[in-house]
Order: sequence, then C-alpha cells, then structure tokens
Amino acid sequence: MKIYKNFTSDDNILNGVSTTCIGGFDGVHQGHQQLIKSAHNFNKDYQIVTFDTLPKKYFNKDHKLLSTNETKTKLIQNFNPSNLVFINFDHVVNYSPNEFCNMLNINLKTKNIFVGSDFKFGLNREGDVDYLINFFGDDSIHIIDDYKHNENKVSSTLIKSYLSEAKIELANESLGYKYSISGNVIKGDQKGTLIGFPTANLEINNSIQIPKNGVYEVGVKINDENYEGIMNIGYKPTVSEDKKHSLEVHIFKFNNDIYNYDLTVSFKSFIRDEKKFNNIDELVQQINTDIEKINKN
Repeated sequence: MKIYKNFTSDDNILNGVSTTCIGGFDGVHQGHQQLIKSAHNFNKDYQIVTFDTLPKKYFNKDHKLLSTNETKTKLIQNFNPSNLVFINFDHVVNYSPNEFCNMLNINLKTKNIFVGSDFKFGLNREGDVDYLINFFGDDSIHIIDDYKHNENKVSSTLIKSYLSEAKIELANESLGYKYSISGNVIKGDQKGTLIGFPTANLEINNSIQIPKNGVYEVGVKINDENYEGIMNIGYKPTVSEDKKHSLEVHIFKFNNDIYNYDLTVSFKSFIRDEKKFNNIDELVQQINTDIEKINKN
C-alpha cells in the first residue's frame, strides 16, 4: 500500500489505479468497510481517498474523532488497497464541485468511484452523487447503501453517541472491532499503587472520543504483548479532590515500569459508573468486586 500525504492538485498518483473509494473513514466502521469491500470486489487494484483533516474537524476544532490518521491507516491497511491518499483539505476547501472532480479525474486517474449515498463535496457541499454521475457517467459511479445494525444506520456520529453512553458492545458491533485509544504513559499521583492497584496513566490525543466516565473491562497492548485490565475514566472522587480528568488502567499480572511507553487500550465492556466511596476500604472492596466480575466474563 502506497501512502500519499498532503495530496494536492500539484501531485499525481504514480500507478495506474483507476478505481477510487472516497470518504472520511473516521473509525473505519462497518459502513466504511462495506464501501471498501465493494470497491475491492470490483477491482482488487483500487485506492482509498480521504482527507488529512476531516471536513467536520476542519470547521469545528472541538469535533471529536474515532481515529487519528495513524490509526485510520492501520485499519485501512487490512483491506489491502494499492493507494491510500490523504488529500490536503486546506488546499481543496474552496474547490467547486467541478474542480474537485477534475482532481479526481486528472491527478487521481479515477475512472470508477465508490461512495456512500450521502456523499457531499465541493464548496458549500454543493457536489453530490448526481454531480458525480453527470461528470463521470452513470456506469462509473457506484453508490453503496447504508449499513444498518439493529435497524440503525451505522455512522461515526452514532458510534460516538454509544461511547458517550457507555454502550460499548453496540459501539464495537458497529465498528466491527473493539474500540481502542492509544497514548503515552505519564506520571500520576501514585494513589493506585498506595491502595494496591498500580495504574498506568494515559495521555491521549485530545481530539479522540473518550467513552463516558466510569469503570471498564479492557484489553491492553504494550510492545505487541497483550494483557487484560480494568480502566477508570473520570475524576477519582474517593482519592482526589483536584477535579483533574484522567484515564487510568490497572493491568492484570503486570508490574513493569512503563513510564513514557506507548500503549493501546481496547474497550470490552462497561462495568459501572464512577462514584465516591465513604472511605478507601470501600473503594478497594469495590475494585476487587469489579475484577472478580471481569474474570468471570
């Protein structure tokens, strides 16, 4: 898979790939996967075209994402496209639909396009699938139906709502894999160690969607090694009064020093809401109960 970053109208793809799958691909969920598989089934020599900054993120800096471009690339690599092209969105933000189509046609050598039915492009989102059909021809545009799960159209917005409501199973089913976040282990306040449950404090990209505050069953990946664990997202009200939001994971059967290591946490299930206990002993008892529940799963 050849990766093109910051692609503009001054660039050209270097191979003769003419089947193009276009989208935002935030999270590369089941709907995206259906689109990608359709392009792959049509022509195994195909390319995926997306943007270095998602349009929603470009116009709203507070917009949360399911995946960074690095994670997106890893997920897309599983589908073996010939090219993955990140168009420089700042370069095309004021493009008319015609200018964008010309870029697809000339710079990206596109002859067949696979898109979702709600695909919009060009200045003020004036371009749509009908515009593509008029430009490229009816036989060249392949419109993929919405992917539905539990009668709901799967979308990045829906998945983020599931995560904000701690509906982890629904989020994972809609994604087709376990939702995960990656980050760097930073120094914490050592409160977990003091009560017998050492934790890794995770610092993540602040653009990434974090699930609802609470306690979760998770998988943890460090240096390609997989572990099980329990994660708390929130403010640790029993042991801390500084109102600092944190993501802390206690890794089972693990006691190595991993400060400054990168790790990935995959969410398996929601255990309970975060709460303030009357004392440390109550907290410790509840953590033990939570771990027992995880071990029974």
